[in-house]
Amino acid sequence: MSLNIFSKLAFVGLAALLLVSCTDEAENGSDDVPETARQVSVETISMEADNFDDFIRLTGEVEALEDALISAETQGRILQIANRGARLNEGDVLAQLDDRIIKAQYNSAKTAYELAEDSFNRMETLHADSIISTQDFQNAKAQRDQAKAQLEQAEKQLRDVNIEAPFSGRIEDRMIQRGELISPGMPVARLVNTSRVRVLVGIPERYSGEIVEGSPVVVRLGSSGHTVESEISYAGNVIDPETRTYTAEVEISNSDQLFKPDMIADVRVKRSTIENAMIIPRTAVLRSETGINVFRVTEQDGHPVANLVDVETGRASGALVEIVSGIEPGDEIVISGMINLNEGDRLNILSNQTSIERAERLSQSDRPFVSY
Repeated sequence: MSLNIFSKLAFVGLAALLLVSCTDEAENGSDDVPETARQVSVETISMEADNFDDFIRLTGEVEALEDALISAETQGRILQIANRGARLNEGDVLAQLDDRIIKAQYNSAKTAYELAEDSFNRMETLHADSIISTQDFQNAKAQRDQAKAQLEQAEKQLRDVNIEAPFSGRIEDRMIQRGELISPGMPVARLVNTSRVRVLVGIPERYSGEIVEGSPVVVRLGSSGHTVESEISYAGNVIDPETRTYTAEVEISNSDQLFKPDMIADVRVKRSTIENAMIIPRTAVLRSETGINVFRVTEQDGHPVANLVDVETGRASGALVEIVSGIEPGDEIVISGMINLNEGDRLNILSNQTSIERAERLSQSDRPFVSY
C-alpha cells in the first residue's frame, strides 16, 4: 500500500518538473516572435478640386395654385351636384338649383320691362311734340330704367341656378347634398386644380440679400423621394416678426399628381457656387478641444498609416463641408472607420473613390452615406 502511494507521488513530481521546463522554454523563445502591428479597416477618398454648390435646407408646404370653396349666389333647392372626385373643366356645371320660382320672377320682370319700354317710347313722342311735360317724360324714363335693372337682376339669378366651375379642377369635398335648400354665400363644394402647385417656404432673414426671385431650388418629397428642380418664383419683402423669415414660393408642374396640397417637402435653396473647392463628407471631420482635424493617409515602411492633420473648414451644405486649408489635391483622406483610429495606425483600405464621386453620392442622399 505504501509502495503505491510512493509511486503516485513520484509520478506527480515528474509531471510538474516537465511542465515547468516547457514553460521556461516557451518564455525564452517568445523574444523571437515579432509583434503584430495594429491595423484598422477604413474607407478613403482621393481629393480633387471641384465646384461646390452651397445650399441651405429648409422645410416647405405644398399648396395648389387654384383651390377654392365654390359658393351659391342665389337661393334655391339643390337638384343636382357633381360627386366627390369628379373632374370639371372651366364652365362646367358643378351644381344645379330648382329654377321654377326664379324663372317666374324673370318672366314677370321681362313683362314689366317691355311695358315700361313701350310707355317710354310713347311718352318720348308726346314730349317731342310738347304735349306732355318734361316731368312726365322723366317719370316714364325712370320707370323704364328701373324695370330694366330688375330684368337684369332676374337674368343674373336665372344664370346663377347653374353653379359653374370657375376653373378646371377636381371636386375634393361637398358641403351639401341633393335636395338641400341653400342661400347666397353658402359653400357648396371645394374645387382644386393640382396640375400646378407651389411650395411655400420661410427664408431666414440673414439670407435676404442672397436668396431672391430666380434663385435655383431643389424640391424633394420625403414620402416618395421624388425630386424636382425649379426656382423661386416669388420672394416677399416683409419679415415675419415671430419667425424672422420672409415667404418665398416655388411653382412646380405637377402633371403626375405626386405633389398634394398640405404635403411637407424638403427644399434646398442654392446660395452660391464656390469654384475649385476641396469638399469632404462631414463625417470625416473630427472636432476636439485642440481644433479641427482629419486623418490623411501617408506611407510608412511600405504600409499606409493614419496621419492626423489640422484643417480649417469653410461653408457646409447637407452632408458636405468645404476644407479651406490643411489638405491639397491628391491627398487621400479617411472618411469612415475613424472611431477606433489613432495616429500612426496601419490602414486596411476597403474602398477608395474620388472626392467628386463621393460628393455626388451624398448630395443624392438624405443623410451622410456610410457603407459599413
